[in-house]
Amino acid sequence: MYTALAIAAFLLLGAAPAGASTSMWSIFEDNRALVGASPEQRQAFLEELKNRMGADTLRVQLRWNQVAPQPGARSKPQFNASDPGAYQGALNAFPGFGPYDDVIRRAHGVGLRVLVTITGDAPRWATEGGRGTGSNANWKVNAGEYGRFAAAVAKRYSGTFADLPAVRYFSLWNEPNHSQFLKPTSSSPHLYRNMVNQALPAVRANGRSDVRIFVGELAPVGRAPRVIGPKAFLRRWLCLSSRLTRTTRYSGCRGFRQIKADGFAHHPYGPTSRVPRTLDVINLLAIRTLGHYLDRARAARRFSRRLSIYNTEFGLQSNPPDRLVSTSLSRQAALINEKEEFAFRYSRLKSHSQYLMFDDPARPGPLAVKWSGFQTGLRFASGRAKPSFNAYRFPIVVKRRGRGVHVWGRVRPGSGRRSVRVQRLGGSLGPRIRTNGSGYFGANFKLSGRFRFRAYDGNAKQIGTSRTASPIG
Repeated sequence: MYTALAIAAFLLLGAAPAGASTSMWSIFEDNRALVGASPEQRQAFLEELKNRMGADTLRVQLRWNQVAPQPGARSKPQFNASDPGAYQGALNAFPGFGPYDDVIRRAHGVGLRVLVTITGDAPRWATEGGRGTGSNANWKVNAGEYGRFAAAVAKRYSGTFADLPAVRYFSLWNEPNHSQFLKPTSSSPHLYRNMVNQALPAVRANGRSDVRIFVGELAPVGRAPRVIGPKAFLRRWLCLSSRLTRTTRYSGCRGFRQIKADGFAHHPYGPTSRVPRTLDVINLLAIRTLGHYLDRARAARRFSRRLSIYNTEFGLQSNPPDRLVSTSLSRQAALINEKEEFAFRYSRLKSHSQYLMFDDPARPGPLAVKWSGFQTGLRFASGRAKPSFNAYRFPIVVKRRGRGVHVWGRVRPGSGRRSVRVQRLGGSLGPRIRTNGSGYFGANFKLSGRFRFRAYDGNAKQIGTSRTASPIG
């Protein structure tokens, strides 16, 4: 049986399904655990992220109101908002770039790719009539001011400002279809269109010469009146009809400026087993629908090129601690792996993301309030690891194939070709199988059952064991 396994193993993914990836970015995000931490805590976090977890990309939400001077003022203070030197830069200065500079410098030092999302909340003075405060945060954000801030961010991280490292990847705003981040929702597609029109060329002109800019960063599920569904938002932002052809029916659509972005970012949360037909949803299961919309937008000349898709924020809640969800700790671990394997089979999807290392702490109040944050972490708020911590490091999915199974997996930590030994529960370890350069492997078994694998680095040193996975599909 193991001889057959070794022969069936697809080294370098040569036998990967048509349309599958050979590699995806492993994006990780936890602003609270980084931006709000001490320098020593940041260093320890980032070293674990890179060396033990095997992530290769850090997403940082750079929040405008945490950097801009006098963010609570109704009127704009006198300063050159496009000049990165006009903002405070001391490590502990607030508001200012200091904490972000330190995170980006340290992330660069440990070898992580950095994706900076230039986002809000907007300072009050950058909202219409100075109304953007409290429950009205991000009210009619001024696109010109956002463009000037984006220019300052891109110039600061161009590799030519002070001693700061260069950042190649930026995205524009976070979840513009969600009322928490852009108000009012009735105007948000038009507002975001204007913001992109100002910020995209500003980043292009001020960033490093090979800068790459993503748009979108959309919330995945429409929930009126707080969230415009992603499909409706795309149509209104990109001035597309219900048939996804060009239209001028929406506000500001006459004279539409073609968007010269380099990629499309999305947050494919949502139901894990289905795509609700009655809701406007683009969850991970519906990610190819997003590809269809982007292609139709390209055909309508709304984008200048065919855009790859980047999953830049994703996670799965667990119970415990959140008593309002049904996903157990073991189920969270399994789903994290299964969703990555699903994403892997769509080559247009260039990244898979994990939102949070640590759960958000419980909040005071009734259950709905207590667990209103995100409990998608790989560790509880206390720091104790969940089963998903190890599952993230060594993903494994077992799928039925005839009377046997196909085992897909990855050794995330390390670099270059690594190796695994696969074991059917109750049996002995199989022969060593080489991964591809990104740590992926796959193999067929003639017999079904539950499987796990032992992982080895490039020097054949054992570095861990995957969870035990049952067959699905």
